Amino acid sequence: MWGKIASLFLGGPFSRIFDSVDHYVSNDTKRQDIRANAVNRYAETAAEERADARRYRVFWAIWCLFSGSVGLWFFAITIDTNFDFSWSVADYPPSVKPYVDTIVASIFGSGGLVATAQALSSAIRGRR
Repeated sequence: MWGKIASLFLGGPFSRIFDSVDHYVSNDTKRQDIRANAVNRYAETAAEERADARRYRVFWAIWCLFSGSVGLWFFAITIDTNFDFSWSVADYPPSVKPYVDTIVASIFGSGGLVATAQALSSAIRGRR
């Protein structure tokens, strides 16, 4: 009896409020799903474009020219620092510096990963 009286007074407004909250949460979840799908689709498309670009020799020619100059620059800085020459090696301009940092990190990062993998494999092979 008291339940019917309470539902009569409280059921209508509260059920509409709870329905509105549920609808809002559902819409927010759908928006987040759509946003996540868009980001995933963009990342997949960008990765496919990069993989497609690597198939052409022009990409590798430009990559070699740019990474070669970065290698010479890094070599000059290393020699100047270690042997205290009086060279004044200029830094790359700020517009190009992020790309230079990426190239240096990828070259030394991949080399470090390969060396680590070789050390681990030789240690595992030595134990067996």
